Amino acid sequence: MPTTYTMLGIYTFEQTNNDDFKVDFEIPDNCYYDFDEVSDEYVIAIRLNPGQTDPSTNFTSCTETAPVIKNAFITTFEQHERTGVIRKPKGHFEL
Repeated sequence: MPTTYTMLGIYTFEQTNNDDFKVDFEIPDNCYYDFDEVSDEYVIAIRLNPGQTDPSTNFTSCTETAPVIKNAFITTFEQHERTGVIRKPKGHFEL
């Protein structure tokens, strides 16, 4: 059974061509995310919307497409919860 998280639902990685990967993922409908490149890796940081205290159990779909960096596609999800940051799961694909 896959690991579940309160701020991340189903997620998949797909290579769309020789240079790009697509990440499909679900986050609670009372959260938002930032997608950034940090030190040759991508980070998807999920946070509660202002004024929210707990993640919703209703999820919404999100998609990001990005190029490989130095022949690899590495993405980490960061879930910013009230008690701290969960830095997983992580996708790592070498080309």
